Amino acid sequence: MTIPYIPSAPTRQSYGKREGFLTEDEEVRLARAWRDTGDVAARNRLVTAYHPLVMSIARRFTKTRSLQDDPDMLQHAYIGLLKAADGFDPERGFRFSTYAAWWVRAELQDYRMSNWSLVKRGRSAKARKAFFNLARIEETLESVPGETAADRDQRVAEKLGVKPADLNAMRQQFSGQDSSLNRPASDEEGDDIINLLPDPDCDVEQDVATRHDLDVFRRTVSRHFGRLPDREREIVIATVVQDPPMTLNQLGKIHGISRERVRQLRERGLERLRSSLKTEPEPMEAAF
Repeated sequence: MTIPYIPSAPTRQSYGKREGFLTEDEEVRLARAWRDTGDVAARNRLVTAYHPLVMSIARRFTKTRSLQDDPDMLQHAYIGLLKAADGFDPERGFRFSTYAAWWVRAELQDYRMSNWSLVKRGRSAKARKAFFNLARIEETLESVPGETAADRDQRVAEKLGVKPADLNAMRQQFSGQDSSLNRPASDEEGDDIINLLPDPDCDVEQDVATRHDLDVFRRTVSRHFGRLPDREREIVIATVVQDPPMTLNQLGKIHGISRERVRQLRERGLERLRSSLKTEPEPMEAAF
């Protein structure tokens, strides 16, 4: 949608100078001129007449005691008004203000949701309803004697049109705006919050157990390798443990023996290791 013009927002002191309201006939004439011929002047006159509507809705969404209106909120309210002008059909028989109010509120809701957090959230009808009504429903929902927390959550979820399982996730998302993880964890000097967060990918107990098991394995294998004759131990290590392994031909040249003799010594060494490892309380043959 092309938006070539956004009306300048009147200040609170200039309300008396605003454009006059349109009659129904004038509204229909201007809407038809914009729809049928693309008359920008007609579109501008149509939307300018509804400055008060935009200001009123934007102020309800701003919720501030300041005398200054939020310029970003006003800008998006006017964008909603322009979208309404593009989609308005004067032949349907209702006034432009009724149609425009829906578009302005939808644009402001979208703006507030998109700027509420750096985390992107869904913007479906259910998500919008939950975002804007969750706190109000929980505050106004009457208590029922003997009702459990789960039962109350069920009633809240029904009013929002969501699953009870999704309710807690929505509470966490909408409970507050973003805050920096680099701020101190307390008023006193100390670590930032980010340094105190648990690492979901780190299991300290599992890491310690793995290191312990690996250390036990290495000591056990080293002890059993020490029981092999020197040449068999060197050949087994070179062909089975070493990465990349040496070939039988390379080992034959090093030890001055044939390739077949190297293979025989390797097999004999592995058999000695298997027999030795069987004496351990927990079998470790699978390692070889």
